Parts: sequence; C-alpha cells; structure tokens
Amino acid sequence: MKYLNMMVAGALLGVALIVSAAPVTITLPQETAQLRPSTHPGYVIATQMCAICHSADYINQQPGKMTLTQWTAEVTKMQHVYGAPLSDDQVKQIGEYLAITYGNEKPASQ
Repeated sequence: MKYLNMMVAGALLGVALIVSAAPVTITLPQETAQLRPSTHPGYVIATQMCAICHSADYINQQPGKMTLTQWTAEVTKMQHVYGAPLSDDQVKQIGEYLAITYGNEKPASQ
C-alpha cells in the first residue's frame, strides 16, 4: 500500500509540475522563400492559398519537370488529403501555374 501511495503522490507531483510550467515560446524566422512570379492566374491563387500551410520552399523542392497531370495531382492531394480550402477550379489553376512555371508544360499561348 505504501508503494501505491508513493506512485500516486509521484504522479500528482508530475502533473503539478506540468501544469505550473511556463509556456514555451518559439520565434520563427522571417519567411524569405517566394513563388516564381507569373502572369498566370494560378500564381495569385497559389500565393494566397499555398502559404497557409507551407513555405514556397516546399514547391521548390519537388522533382523538376513534373507534368501538368503530376502537379495537378499534388494540388488535388493538398485539397482532399490535407484539407486545403481550394475549389476544383483553384486546383486546376494552381496545377497549371506550377506545371508551366516549375514543370515541363508550355503556356497555352505558345
């Protein structure tokens, strides 16, 4: 019984220490990564929406020369798997922007 009382007292002490601990503050560095500028309408959407969840560095680190299908699949994954608040039209526009700017797709006007 003495052992059980010691265990309970230790657990309560541990909880008390956790509850009374000062909150930890973390200062993140200033974001410096940016998306490559473009006149494509997907650029504006990507600038506004993608940074909600991750840095532009994440896009820069993707394999080079991805196709329109691959980029659109990545953005669709962000929408359906990770819950990015994107409409299907926004997914299409961002996919096109990324495929043209970071991938191997040519702009429609060429």
